[in-house]
Amino acid sequence: MDTPEYSKWGDRLLEDPTGPWGSWGHWGRRAILVGLVLSATAVLWVIILSVLLSKASTEQGTLQDHQDLLGTKAMKLTAVLGDLKKEVTAYNSSLQGVQAQLQTTSKELKEAEVKLMEQESTLRELNDRVTQSLAKAGRDLEDIRTELFRELGSIKVGNVSCSQCPASWIPFQGSCYFFSQQRAQWDQAQRLCADAEAHLVIVKDLEEQTFLTRNTRGLGYWLGLKAVRQRGKIQHYQWVDGVSLSFSNWNRGEPNDSRGKEDCVMMLHTGMWNDAPCNNERDNWVCEKRQSC
Repeated sequence: MDTPEYSKWGDRLLEDPTGPWGSWGHWGRRAILVGLVLSATAVLWVIILSVLLSKASTEQGTLQDHQDLLGTKAMKLTAVLGDLKKEVTAYNSSLQGVQAQLQTTSKELKEAEVKLMEQESTLRELNDRVTQSLAKAGRDLEDIRTELFRELGSIKVGNVSCSQCPASWIPFQGSCYFFSQQRAQWDQAQRLCADAEAHLVIVKDLEEQTFLTRNTRGLGYWLGLKAVRQRGKIQHYQWVDGVSLSFSNWNRGEPNDSRGKEDCVMMLHTGMWNDAPCNNERDNWVCEKRQSC
């Protein structure tokens, strides 16, 4: 049983303000406050969710626009790719045609090359025959002239129209020979002979070769013989009068065209022949000219 409280200021009885109804009022206020807080929180979450949904919707729209743009670009690229495929197909077809034409042209060129090689071989054979014929004709002419000079030699004592060989020149079979004591390159030796109305010696046969060997005096001498090259290779040898080589007196192992630079021919002290570089300055030379009657 509740007992009333008395005030210390008097005998009047004071009642507790927090009686049954006061307690319920206190809890009611707290409940209302909690409700308001919850309501405010709910409203806040609704606002946040609304903002998020609005932003998501906006971004979705933007993504949709980007997707549509990408789709449009993809369609354009597909069209461009289709055009490129058509052009590549056309180029491939054109290249195949060009390739077929090149193969045909290459075949024709090979056939033409074979024909040219055959013609070149035929021309070479003909040239060799003509050269041999000319050489034979030249040799026959030399033989006739030699025989003629032999006959004239027997009567030249009484024939004042025949000129004698110059001093230091040696006569043999109607020709005069000069054996130099100086040394020079092949071209220079040929010019010195030409200045004397002669040429570097042309060896026609073994008899003339024997004569030359007897007069070499242990030295080496340039002959009037030179190589004819084609495409870097020696084809044949030719005398200074244009006649190809027929008689020869090569030393063993010669000519060897050492290092591909031995185009001129000289006679060793033994009388044997050797090919040598034309710019060699260690050799003498032999000039030859016909006696005139």
